[in-house]
Amino acid sequence: MKRTAEVVLSIISIVFNVIALGLVIFLTMSSQFVSNDPLIEEELRNNMYGSELTEADIDMALNSTQDIITFMTTIGWILVAVIIITIILTIIGTIKINKSTKTAGVLFIISAILSGIISLPGILLIIAAILCFVRKPKNSTLQSADHELI
Repeated sequence: MKRTAEVVLSIISIVFNVIALGLVIFLTMSSQFVSNDPLIEEELRNNMYGSELTEADIDMALNSTQDIITFMTTIGWILVAVIIITIILTIIGTIKINKSTKTAGVLFIISAILSGIISLPGILLIIAAILCFVRKPKNSTLQSADHELI
């Protein structure tokens, strides 16, 4: 049985995940550059001098900002790893779809959970998994009997 719908849905999901991967890598690398840029820290410090903050408050605010950026960078790299795993599982599921539809369906469900069930790639993968489990191959003896009657 042809599994064109499942293959198309999984390929579209892979494309969206690759786009998301590029975006997350870009944002993570940008935040790393921002956190290491002394000009940005100096600009933040100059903007805070105009307020009624003390030097200790300014240093504490800058350290907190640095900690938040470091935390976000770490989360970004974790997201990169999860998206890569999702892409790999989806590619494996797409390759195995004609040989073992149940295995492909399970891989699609795992990929959907990793990519986020409410995201567009996750929804596409859930639909592909449902199609893998629900669509049954046509019985070849019935199909050949139908051709003989015509």
